Amino acid sequence: MNSIASGVALCLAATILVLAPSASAQSTPPADPARRPDPLKPQAQVPPLVYRSAFQGYRPNAEAPVGAWKDANQAVQQAGGWRAYAREARPADAAPPAASAPAGHAHH
Repeated sequence: MNSIASGVALCLAATILVLAPSASAQSTPPADPARRPDPLKPQAQVPPLVYRSAFQGYRPNAEAPVGAWKDANQAVQQAGGWRAYAREARPADAAPPAASAPAGHAHH
């Protein structure tokens, strides 16, 4: 399969995956027409409108306390520097990092 055909097939598959849930959501059977109020009658009974604000449970962002930068630098130094944090972030099954350049080859 050439790259154009595979790209078209990929786009088609993505479109189907995106549209499938919305199509299934619309496939529910409509309510019984005999029970629905006639929208042309002004006296028709309609369910009450319920308003719920999008901000009803909103919690504002709180400022995080900021410590002294010298204390933060000392804590990093005691933990082993940035390399200690890099080792923590690296997955256990990852290959070790490549060796650094020899000391005599400093970048200018």
